[in-house]
Amino acid sequence: MHTITGCPINTHPKPSLTGGLWVQIKLSKSWTMQSELSMIGKGTGGGQEGRNYGDYLLRMSYFEVPILFQYNRKKVYFEFGPALAALINAGEYTDRGAFPFPTDLYPISNKDITFNLGTGCSFNEKWGMGLRLIHSLLPVRQQLPGAAHQVYNRSIVLAVSRQIRFKFSGTKRPEDSE
Repeated sequence: MHTITGCPINTHPKPSLTGGLWVQIKLSKSWTMQSELSMIGKGTGGGQEGRNYGDYLLRMSYFEVPILFQYNRKKVYFEFGPALAALINAGEYTDRGAFPFPTDLYPISNKDITFNLGTGCSFNEKWGMGLRLIHSLLPVRQQLPGAAHQVYNRSIVLAVSRQIRFKFSGTKRPEDSE
């Protein structure tokens, strides 16, 4: 679920799918570092017929690269770290026709720097689930007229992961054999 802060128009969270790959490096018995490359949709949801959820729709697509540090305890982990995202495309729509601000004077930034905080668990050696909170550290747009705050991306991500272990020739570890 994604949303933005600092918008003078009523909005509601936008559900979207996120996909990507990750690589994990074991730093010690309890700590790992994880880097990801994902395509993520952010923005806001639009209004729904018969419901007062808002009349503004903002769609932003990013390539995002988080660098996460994870503390592992048995099958549970806690993670934190920054991410850098590059805007692929963006679109703004409203049910009322005109925007209450000139969109060309308030462009969306082509990058997003965020902080990630999350937790998760492993069901077995291959499958896991995690919950992550993401918030922009820098505004993704200048403060809009009539808004109390600057515009930041904010997300709650529920992830299901499937781990694939690659075997490298020349170095065989006992845990690599199945």
